[in-house]
Amino acid sequence: MGAIDRGKEIIKEAIRATQAGLVARIPVADEVNLVVFERALRAADVQRMLIQKGVRVEFYFPEAPVEQAKKSMLQVIRSAEAEIQEIVFPVIAQDYADAEIALASSEVQQALNRRGITASLRRESQKQIVIASIDQVISGELDRYFRERE
Repeated sequence: MGAIDRGKEIIKEAIRATQAGLVARIPVADEVNLVVFERALRAADVQRMLIQKGVRVEFYFPEAPVEQAKKSMLQVIRSAEAEIQEIVFPVIAQDYADAEIALASSEVQQALNRRGITASLRRESQKQIVIASIDQVISGELDRYFRERE
């Protein structure tokens, strides 16, 4: 499968996943990929899908993970109540290195210093979804499950 065909498939999947009348936003890694996606977008079959579903497509360059982490940390710091003295940011293992860089950044450190807050990171395990029936909840089986994993 060529790059344009792959781009068409990604666009079609985004169109399918987008509600009618809304915009399908597709992240692109760089200018070269943007050109490929723009060519794929002009394909007749893709255009037909757009019209039938009433969806528009928009391409964007996502922020780097460190920038995303910085933005998130700054939002928490700025919105923290006045009595907050310490913030612990939970971070999953795969994002830990980016979070460390973000926490050490001058912007985050300045915001912390201005507010007199200390901050640290806590490595969290990947969250899991647990599904239980009503009977399992009523019988206490769900509670036992969680107690065993503490």
